[in-house]
Amino acid sequence: MTLRTAGLIAGVLGLILLAVGGFANMIKPSDSASPTAQVGAAVVVVPPEVIALSPHASLTVSGNGQLAVHTARTQDVAAWTATRTSVTVTGMSDWDTLTATTSEAVTTPSPSPSPSPTASATAQGKTSTSPSSSASATPAPSASPSASPSAVPAGSQDIWRSTEQETNTYTVKTVEVPAGLTLVVESIDGQSIDSAKLTLPRTVDDKWIGQVIWWGVALTIVGLIALIARFIDVRPAQTRGEEWLAQRSGVGAGKQDPKPGSRRHRRSQGAAMPVAEIPGEPPATGSIPIVGEDEPPTDPVPMIALSTPVPAALAFQPPAEEAAAEEAADEEVAADEAAADSDATTDDEGDRS
Repeated sequence: MTLRTAGLIAGVLGLILLAVGGFANMIKPSDSASPTAQVGAAVVVVPPEVIALSPHASLTVSGNGQLAVHTARTQDVAAWTATRTSVTVTGMSDWDTLTATTSEAVTTPSPSPSPSPTASATAQGKTSTSPSSSASATPAPSASPSASPSAVPAGSQDIWRSTEQETNTYTVKTVEVPAGLTLVVESIDGQSIDSAKLTLPRTVDDKWIGQVIWWGVALTIVGLIALIARFIDVRPAQTRGEEWLAQRSGVGAGKQDPKPGSRRHRRSQGAAMPVAEIPGEPPATGSIPIVGEDEPPTDPVPMIALSTPVPAALAFQPPAEEAAAEEAADEEVAADEAAADSDATTDDEGDRS
């Protein structure tokens, strides 16, 4: 696989990564959620557990006309809403919907007793005496609780801990509502409240999307360069690069002669070791002769003076060429002696015969 082909493959992978990253960035959810519940009643109750869903959330209640907002204990609110139709927000079903339950007003029948006793006594044949006692007792208590909301005036010290009024829309941060208290929003005009919305932040894990997009951009650029190079003749530069690599590999492997003056050339020539010319052979003890101070050395290389004998193993060893020449000379001498001995033996045999 050539470098150009690898670059084209990288460009294709970059385009795929860009497509995946762009699609993921397009469908990712927002950083905040706004679940909403449709109310359709004059009273909305938000319990403390819903308010405590997020400390950074805000509650918005939308309606028509004047709205009265109260805070109270949960038990007091339950007793107050028993005679009113109300909607209670219970929680979140998903990031877009708030769950709510509707409670109808509870009414009791009103008793209407109407006793009418009448006493009439008539005596016949006697003096007509017609006492007439008419007692009419008609107690008619009327207990007809109204199902329509009845607002408590602002500042009331009845069951409400606090009371305030807003027009059409009421918005409050959840951290501003006292912990453990229930929030009640009531329409003073008796009109229905439209909706209750809770806006809260959400955590979206989208860091990988940015990394995928950046990798896609980098690989796409590499592929674009390879595509442009496809229409440009880069063979001469490629040939020079291959020759340079081959030369470097050949020099490193020792297949070619080193460049004169280079370190490899100096190493191949060997270190120049000066040879000291010493007259005669060193003594058997292997000690190195000491050069006198009055006699200047013939060789510019300084000699090391030792007062103690040097072991035989460390004694001076002649160079390899001189040793080979001495061995050849010894062999010639031995051959001459052997030839002389042979001639002498032949002469002795002839004399005897």
